Amino acid sequence: MRRIVYALSLILIFTIPWEGAFHLPGLGTTATVAGLIVGACWLFMIVVAGQMRRPVLFLFAMAGFVAWVALTTFWSPDPLESLGSVYLWLQTLLFVFILWDLYRTKAALLAGLQAYVFGAYTAVFGAVLNYAQTNAFYTHEDRYSLGDTNPDGYGFILALGIPVACYLASSAEVPKVFRFINYAYLPVAFLGIALSGTRTAAVGAAIGLLYGLATLTRLSLFARVAVVGFLAAALFILLPVVQPLSSFQRLGTTGTEVTQGDLNGRTAQWRQGLRAFMDHPVFGVGTDMYRSVNTLSKVAHNSYLSVLVEEGLVGFTLFAVILAIVAGHVLHLPRWDRNFWMTVLLVWAIGASTLTWEHRKTTWLFLTFAVAAATAAVERARAAEVIDISDHAALERGLR
Repeated sequence: MRRIVYALSLILIFTIPWEGAFHLPGLGTTATVAGLIVGACWLFMIVVAGQMRRPVLFLFAMAGFVAWVALTTFWSPDPLESLGSVYLWLQTLLFVFILWDLYRTKAALLAGLQAYVFGAYTAVFGAVLNYAQTNAFYTHEDRYSLGDTNPDGYGFILALGIPVACYLASSAEVPKVFRFINYAYLPVAFLGIALSGTRTAAVGAAIGLLYGLATLTRLSLFARVAVVGFLAAALFILLPVVQPLSSFQRLGTTGTEVTQGDLNGRTAQWRQGLRAFMDHPVFGVGTDMYRSVNTLSKVAHNSYLSVLVEEGLVGFTLFAVILAIVAGHVLHLPRWDRNFWMTVLLVWAIGASTLTWEHRKTTWLFLTFAVAAATAAVERARAAEVIDISDHAALERGLR
């Protein structure tokens, strides 16, 4: 039964990058439906088996945060709207517990990461299809994504996949047949981000590529030359294709927008949010209520500010504790894995500064995987120590 649920969870992870491509009437996105199926199967498995993996502090902190989110409905100006958000947060909490219970080994985590890369490939295919049909999400800048997914979130999904693909391509535990697939993701992601015109994604992608360059040191000289040659050829082919695109030219305005612009209107929204926080500093205005405190009726476009305004200092502290716990786990990983997960967290932190992503599955997928990876590393080290002690004891008995 566990193998079946694990296989279903891989399908769920595969659907996350392109969940906005399809909406099933009355049910939600593809990933939502897949999540409900996996959740039901996992709960059934837990009831039948009568046991699950022992929770860690990360899960307790997550549960405490969700409990606080639920409490904010009591002072929310629109309790029914907030209850809808609580329902989504409960789904996210279940998602985190499922991932923690199923992904106990490095092999399982690598498979989950690979499923995400395959899903990101699918997301780019959807954006290219929309481009071929001239079906732009934002027609005034010709920005493309898949389905009705906002290009900002779509581009960020692709950017997160870049360090993941590089890590998988350079991991000895991953079959060699996937090495080319993962390195090929880099030019594919470049095309997808160019179509999206997402400046934050471009910054995150640049950081991911820097990490990718570091991974080349794990390859033989011949393999390094082959990878660099392939990527250079792909860039030579793609540049003439993307250069005329308005979306790609938008990426070139990143520096100017940061130093002289208003981040596409975000700074004005943030100022209004901070004023609302000053009025409700401790308890917040209520979950999913950021739209009610700004004149544009928009979300915060900043995960940290969104939590601060909606959940107050109490909720923000809990959220910060969760992030600190994850970072603490990552810092205890072996150097190679630590560098990877720190890169992923940095890319996420950059994207979260311009996107409202505190509730997204992608966020909690990577946060949970980071904790699971650190825990798996500790368990491997302990197992190795037990084996060494056993071998030493056996050697002593032999000498006697």
